[in-house]
Amino acid sequence: MKIRTHCLIVALLLATPAFSADAEAPGQVQPEAGTVPDIRGPGAPPAGTVGDYLDQGHDWLYRRMEFFIEDFDTWFAERGVAPIVVPVSALRIDFGGEFLRNSGGFSLISAHNFDASLRIPNLEHRLRVFISNDDLRETPADPSQQQNPVRLGLRFAPVLHLDLEFGVRAKLLPTAFGTLRWAREFGAGPLHFFPFAKAYVETGSGVGLSGGIAAEHWNGPWVVRAASYANWVRDTAATDWTQTLILGYARAVIQERQYDRLADGHDLACGFVAKLAVSGDRDSRSSEYEASVLVKRPVHGGWLFGYAGPMVRWYRTYQWHPDVGFWVGFDVLFWQLASRPAAVATNCR
Repeated sequence: MKIRTHCLIVALLLATPAFSADAEAPGQVQPEAGTVPDIRGPGAPPAGTVGDYLDQGHDWLYRRMEFFIEDFDTWFAERGVAPIVVPVSALRIDFGGEFLRNSGGFSLISAHNFDASLRIPNLEHRLRVFISNDDLRETPADPSQQQNPVRLGLRFAPVLHLDLEFGVRAKLLPTAFGTLRWAREFGAGPLHFFPFAKAYVETGSGVGLSGGIAAEHWNGPWVVRAASYANWVRDTAATDWTQTLILGYARAVIQERQYDRLADGHDLACGFVAKLAVSGDRDSRSSEYEASVLVKRPVHGGWLFGYAGPMVRWYRTYQWHPDVGFWVGFDVLFWQLASRPAAVATNCR
């Protein structure tokens, strides 16, 4: 059965819809590559519409955040030496929720995920402070099913494709963690592979290993993506796994190569994805199935995105009763000034 499943995935990857072969590849939404002095300048003209007020609020908060980081970092500059120019940092916030009708009635589960990579070159060369509540194990699960505490730490890149992290998780009783992560991208024409492997340790949970590989095939704006993931915890000898298959159409994608976002389709900026996923807690025992559709597009400019879509889930613990619902949410990017032209807005017309 597993061999048949893998053969089907490979066939789908190689047979991405041919009827759009001449269509343009999706646009890329990427963080700004400039420096903090680049975003200084006169304020925006008086607001006349709701959109203008949104842009002004976005840029005010974005500038305040970047100026604070610059002041903090230059305070550590060596006396008598001109400080290193501070590059801009990137912040992404995802507000989402799902409405699900199960055997006990309707339920609402909300989630908010954010990730910030702070650039502070004067404090330490090649050192990045990060603040995030992304899953430490990078589990490709729906964010609304996760309740991840905030993580604050330091990220080093001693060699290419290798990251080392140390930090704490903000719980009622804070815990310390450390991770060693390897990840890279391989590509051959329209076919790309994204493997990763991570060793982690956390006080109270012990040592664990997680890893996976995502493979995708693009044909113009059409994409087929398959992802496999597994996580093992030493203290409990527990293993959980997830298999995901996605078919999507994307006029633009958010260029943030995190494995969990690739596996669940949340890197989409404009378009739709249909997803089939199965998860298990043993080598050959399934515990959950999911079928869902996600539609996403810019709500305003190139920094505010909205998404929604239906879903059906089946849980082994509830005798495979179909739970029907939908999810809805917003992605907010503090990656550049809203007053500057955004290519994604053009790509998604």
